[in-house]
Amino acid sequence: MTNRRKPASQITPQYEDSGLFKREVRDVEVELVPVFSRNSRGDLVVKGIVKPEAEVEVVFAGRRTRDAAGLVERMKKLRTQGVRTALNGHEAMAQVRRLRLPVKVRGTWRLRFVADTSGWDLKTYQLLAAQWAFADLDGVTVCAGSPPEQLQNRVQDRAREARARNAAVRAMQAARSR
Repeated sequence: MTNRRKPASQITPQYEDSGLFKREVRDVEVELVPVFSRNSRGDLVVKGIVKPEAEVEVVFAGRRTRDAAGLVERMKKLRTQGVRTALNGHEAMAQVRRLRLPVKVRGTWRLRFVADTSGWDLKTYQLLAAQWAFADLDGVTVCAGSPPEQLQNRVQDRAREARARNAAVRAMQAARSR
């Protein structure tokens, strides 16, 4: 399969964000678990828990990966504290899933389908992070990331307006038929 990705030198913030933030950007409160990985693009992927106990992946993509260094350090210290507590007899902290860092993330949701062992597609969610805030060890709120850069895309704006008009027309027609 050919690699159709642009070279990193040709990717502007607007181009990157137009691919990442295709849906509405919203604020989400997530408890991050210190379990990290990288995807094929080199983005940071962290396990998170959203109420009510739903497991999601939080993705720090592109140029925001460098901004997440402080968050990664904070979560590594959280994991170290959990291990130290477990050694002192508190076995409950030995389970990594119980180690959680509350983070407020401003981002957008992306739906993914992943095949399980039997071949069925499982629906999973990823939260693509644009900005985030968390408390450091001193209790000071640390804000990182950058708001999504928006392209001036008049075609998408006109399509959005047309969908809104069509929805209004359908609502009026439904009201008349009652």
